[in-house]
Amino acid sequence: MFDYFVLLTSNELKKAFDLEEADTILSSFATRFRELYETLKESFNETQLFHGINPIFVIALEESLPGEEGKKDTTIILRLVLAIYKIMLEELVLEPQRRYMASSKDPWTIFVEDARKGNQRIYDNEYFQVKEINVTEKEFAFDINRCFYHEVFKQFKREDLGFIMCEYDSIMADNITNWVRFEREETIAEGYKRCTFRYYNIKQKFSENLVIDSIFTFLKIVDDSEEMLTKQEIREKGFDASIDFYDVVKLIDLIKNHPGIKFSTVNEEPVYGNIASYQRHEEWKKLFNRKLSKEERSKIIQNLPLNLKEEKINRLISDILDHPYEHASIKWVCLNYLQYHFSARIGFEAEEIDELQLDTGLLEEFRQKYPNISFEAQSLDRGKISIQAYGRGIPEYKLKEPIQLLRKKIINQFPDSGISAINPIISMDPIVKKFFKIFEDSNQDFQLRELALRILISRVGSKLVPFLKSVAENEQDNQFLRGRAIDSLAWFTSKLPQLYNTFNDFIRLPDPIKRSVIDFIARQGTEKDLLLQMAINDDIAIKIKIIALRNMQTYLDPEVTKFLLNFAIDKSNDERMRQAALEALGKHSIDEKSLDLLFNIFKDQEESTFIRMEAFETLRDLNYKPKEESILTDRSDWIILLGLKQMVEG
Repeated sequence: MFDYFVLLTSNELKKAFDLEEADTILSSFATRFRELYETLKESFNETQLFHGINPIFVIALEESLPGEEGKKDTTIILRLVLAIYKIMLEELVLEPQRRYMASSKDPWTIFVEDARKGNQRIYDNEYFQVKEINVTEKEFAFDINRCFYHEVFKQFKREDLGFIMCEYDSIMADNITNWVRFEREETIAEGYKRCTFRYYNIKQKFSENLVIDSIFTFLKIVDDSEEMLTKQEIREKGFDASIDFYDVVKLIDLIKNHPGIKFSTVNEEPVYGNIASYQRHEEWKKLFNRKLSKEERSKIIQNLPLNLKEEKINRLISDILDHPYEHASIKWVCLNYLQYHFSARIGFEAEEIDELQLDTGLLEEFRQKYPNISFEAQSLDRGKISIQAYGRGIPEYKLKEPIQLLRKKIINQFPDSGISAINPIISMDPIVKKFFKIFEDSNQDFQLRELALRILISRVGSKLVPFLKSVAENEQDNQFLRGRAIDSLAWFTSKLPQLYNTFNDFIRLPDPIKRSVIDFIARQGTEKDLLLQMAINDDIAIKIKIIALRNMQTYLDPEVTKFLLNFAIDKSNDERMRQAALEALGKHSIDEKSLDLLFNIFKDQEESTFIRMEAFETLRDLNYKPKEESILTDRSDWIILLGLKQMVEG
């Protein structure tokens, strides 16, 4: 379970942050999560550990997110935690529950039976003390009289995060809103003695009067929505088409403007919503008010719901990203948000297949199996069809497995049809075009272009190789962006772009590009002579030499080992460079005589503490065991005493 939490957290962090920052957060999270988990294992039994992993997961994630302690934005941690739990629950709990209730003539009974079984399995114990209060055809009520989650939060002095575990119940409640309404007025996390769970059957008629019942339906739809809704959208959510919509609106107006209903307009069309959706609607309008502070507008973007409608996405693009005088920082936040809506596409072509039969058969089967991915068949010329998979916020690599399975099934079902290999499809999504447009515009802020490139790299993948090559070789472009392009090419191809012909050409490259070239050739294990030349050339900056020396850990042949050893021993060399040489030696195979030379550096009290400690780390990496006479005689200072002790203990 621990590893599953880490895996899902990794995926969600990559959606919410750029790849480099996500990796940093994940590393911190996994370390802290493991530390807390091991603490629980020391004293918890199996049942306690099953429940206790949830609050420590929340604690570890919150502590790992960027921001000042005690002042972090709780909306970010809440959004991440709920997204992760929703993925955990979707396949095994949420999807079957929706399916069974939707197909049942009595969804309320299905719900009550499932809820009871769940309570018996999970909460009917000393750690939660569940007690059923009431069960009728209209209401199912129970209390939780002890909260083990709250106790674990309290154990680690993080009661402030308890509300997040309470919000877990909203995932379950949102899954069944078509049939059941959930209410809760008290929670232990808020200081009450119990957590109250009250569920109400909403599928029965509110009254026998059709108009009154329609008003109730209208109010329920509006109350449940996170967005302001048009008349058509309200009908699509279940409002009776036989009732005159505006008669209901007039009746609501007659009862002195129902306090929970708000009215506004979008493109001169009336829209209706609850207080929360109205406030979001008003915030949305504020977003385009450039008189507001950058901080306030940035916060509005960061808190936008992830399921924005297409017309709002288009407006975000046209009014903010395309505005020539918009703040670069606002564009950056906006672009970071929009990457969620990016849709990669992959697919294949087929011949002589009944498109309708495919759509109602295999494609429908895969749509149900992968609810977050869209599967489509589109007619092409000459009797061919294109079968594609795509999904909002889903990168290409997550589409490969389902599209491969679909292709295999189609081959089995239509063995005589000509079916092509799977290929990426350049998406026509306007957001994708926007990423390219922003990056290609050299007048845009550097950080904005860099973010656009990172998003394209993470989502589009190897299709970008020609594009990245042209960026890397463009001497007129920003040197940091060229470096980013070279770094990315190292993952997709083994061939370095044409950046230089001779070492003198290399010297004239900007330092960020030199650094990326070093990383590229080290990753591929080529051109070791270039690194050796860099380390001794006076025209190369020391910071670049240090990177070159560290990357020599890739080249394990005797020539490089000898070079690094001689470099580390020579006291005339820059100390930082000697440290880099020692660090690289930790990956090499070194004979006993050379190990003794490194041991002498460690013992030499004329050397700086940093050099001696680096020599110690290298010796430890190489599993060096000091000779017995050294252990008995070399005890002249604290570095030697501690170092010898650790070397002997292994």
